[in-house]
Amino acid sequence: MYITNLDKTEEVDITPEPLKEKGRATVRWLLGEPEGAPNFEMRYFSLTGEIATEWHSHEWEHQVFVIAGRGKLRTEEKEIDLEPGSAVLVGPEEEHHFICPGGRFDFICVVPRGTRPCMVRGSNK
Repeated sequence: MYITNLDKTEEVDITPEPLKEKGRATVRWLLGEPEGAPNFEMRYFSLTGEIATEWHSHEWEHQVFVIAGRGKLRTEEKEIDLEPGSAVLVGPEEEHHFICPGGRFDFICVVPRGTRPCMVRGSNK
């Protein structure tokens, strides 16, 4: 068993240098391979300002749970408003990105072990 706390987990700034004037994106790797997780990794994202994750898809599903603030999930078919308590399943190969339209947007994201790339860009509300 392994137990941690958000406040004791290193916050890593993943904001690309050209976007630092628009906002900030951070990730905290709560649970994963280094902690002995055999299948999944749990990460805590915090987006502030006008910033978004990169438009992308991947071979695996991932699950997202919104903790604080408001944001959006954009897919090829629609744009969905997200608020605290929202739970999202993004399917394999589904093009998407998460958008912070200003303020703060915090969410937990669960992905398969070993899938750690994090991409952000300026928001285009």
